Amino acid sequence: MPRFDIGVEGQTQGQLDELDLQLARLLLRLHPDMSPAAALAAALTSHALSEGHTCLPLEEAVELLQSSPSLADKEQPLVSELRYHLLTSGAAVEAGCEADDPRPLVLDQANRLALLRWYRAERSIVQGLGERAGALCKVDTNKAQQLLQELFPAGQNSTSPNLQRCAAALALYKRLLILCGGPGTGKTYTLARILALYTALAPTHPRIALAAPTGRAAMRLGEAIREAAASMPVLFQGHSLPEPQTLHRLLGFQSQSGAFLRNASNPLHVDLLVVDEASMVDVLLLEALLAALPTQSRLILCGDPGQLPPVEPGSLLHALDNLPEPSYSEELSQHLQQVCGDSLPSNQMGAAFDRETDILAECRISLRQAHRFGRESGMLALAQALQEPAPEAFSQALTRTWPDIRLHAPVEADGLLPGLLYDLLHPLRQAKNVQEATSAFARFRVLCALREGPWGVSGINGCCKQLVQRQGRIPTRQDIYQGLPILILRNDYGLRLYNGDTGIIWPDADGGLMAWFENEEGLRPFAPVTLPPWQPAYAMTVHKAQGAEFARVLLLLPPDDNPLLSRELLYTAITRAKQELTLFAGTELLHTIAARRLSRHSNLGRLLRHKAQPV
Repeated sequence: MPRFDIGVEGQTQGQLDELDLQLARLLLRLHPDMSPAAALAAALTSHALSEGHTCLPLEEAVELLQSSPSLADKEQPLVSELRYHLLTSGAAVEAGCEADDPRPLVLDQANRLALLRWYRAERSIVQGLGERAGALCKVDTNKAQQLLQELFPAGQNSTSPNLQRCAAALALYKRLLILCGGPGTGKTYTLARILALYTALAPTHPRIALAAPTGRAAMRLGEAIREAAASMPVLFQGHSLPEPQTLHRLLGFQSQSGAFLRNASNPLHVDLLVVDEASMVDVLLLEALLAALPTQSRLILCGDPGQLPPVEPGSLLHALDNLPEPSYSEELSQHLQQVCGDSLPSNQMGAAFDRETDILAECRISLRQAHRFGRESGMLALAQALQEPAPEAFSQALTRTWPDIRLHAPVEADGLLPGLLYDLLHPLRQAKNVQEATSAFARFRVLCALREGPWGVSGINGCCKQLVQRQGRIPTRQDIYQGLPILILRNDYGLRLYNGDTGIIWPDADGGLMAWFENEEGLRPFAPVTLPPWQPAYAMTVHKAQGAEFARVLLLLPPDDNPLLSRELLYTAITRAKQELTLFAGTELLHTIAARRLSRHSNLGRLLRHKAQPV
């Protein structure tokens, strides 16, 4: 949260947005007896949304109020005093009493202040998840056991339980499954077999939907599911796999109104919904999804909690980090043992089962064993080290030399970076057709932590354009040319182009330059003038790359520290690479980043532990 300089009744300066300030001023007009400190706390809570938080602890609000000149001549309030001022102001209501109360602020027993809209959204999410987390579903045990053994055959000399098989069995017994795992742990492999298992056991033709937060993530999910399903043709015989789509498209987002066509009054007609890259789903989108999904429908949320949280406020997977390890009732454990032949390990069993302290206790499972990488993979070692609580694990992994990682100091950039960028440009320039160009671009990507500056997306895109110009490939002032990769910056549901989609500028059969984008139907051309806003995509931010993977990744971190650099950003960037990672970063800076965790204030974790800690 920023420090600020604010006067709620007069001129304002500093880092609070005008919208936040207007809220404070409005509350003071509507509630003349409201203290300036309470109004400023409301403004800070509003501002917290822009930083991804859905609430603000009063302790932090009190600390931030100390920087307000408007309160400099007054005694700074204690947390207890601020709580009293808020609840007596007429602008805030205690949590648990907000159901029919129009007051804009909610304050819980843990002194977390939230705007009513977001507090209700998180309560709605907990209710929607809780409705699916309860009773066990009936399963044909004998048939399920047979299919599970076929789909997940036991490995040679394997003594540890097959968590992928356990996850698939859990998906049969529960209407909600939260499947987590790092890179290469087999999340998509498991999802494909869950679909096969569910299809084979369903009494009628099941209605299945696949979705992801972004178009790129949806397309990658479809590719992975189809590839995995190809090894199980018998089980999918007579059943066509659904094409994945974005969550916004699934829910029928209306750009004019900002509303969704699908809601509680017009629900989705699905028996099973799979959502991949769930770490990217924000609070309001998850609320809308659960409202539109019938209670009897099954839901699988799949993702990697270590990745960056959503751009918008909130993140369910990050909220789950503070919950106890998953635990299972004796009844469910017996069922899983019977159909899987596996006993879950103690770290998966967690503490004694108590659904009253964690309503999702039986609905979560984490895949831990990486299958994609070899034993000497530095990318795997660094990714796993970043999942450890202590940063020392990452520091130790960084000292080793790895065959799939090339680490360079920033001072080496002048000598090495042009050649590495040429490695990106050369296949694009040598491609004989748009398919070759698209394939070449999909194998290599430059990722930056920042948008601006010489180490940001704008600087690297400019360097790449200069390299192309030096080769005499394009005129100096030409912005659109053959082989230019582009990145879509805004959703266009009419064109079915989405924020984060990448394409290639390439001539069509008549020689006219078109923008070509690949989806489940193949390559589609668009006239550049019809596109939503876009930018060159020689380089993109780590945030934009989330949900995609590339054979080779070149990661550029700035020479100096920046608040945007975090353990989650570094982890997300590293896990975009499948074969090779080239990293320009100072060792000292990497240690600093590894120790800096993103923290988002949220009521979700607390609400999910509704009996353990009163709300």
